Amino acid sequence: MTCDCDELGRRLTELRDGALGESDCAAIQHHLDECQSCGALHKDLEDLAQLCRESERPRMPLAVRRRIEQALK
Repeated sequence: MTCDCDELGRRLTELRDGALGESDCAAIQHHLDECQSCGALHKDLEDLAQLCRESERPRMPLAVRRRIEQALK
């Protein structure tokens, strides 16, 4: 597989999720190493994912939770 900027944009989520084969990962990593723009995009997305993991999850209001639970019964 060869990887260009458009292909990389479509495959970053798969890369992040570990859903790609070894050769696809290698092609994407090669592109990231060679393309400053895509490398920066990848770093920004990784940084954003880290921030999301570190932030406290917002809680659903209790009234909304109860309405959902009632609807599911």
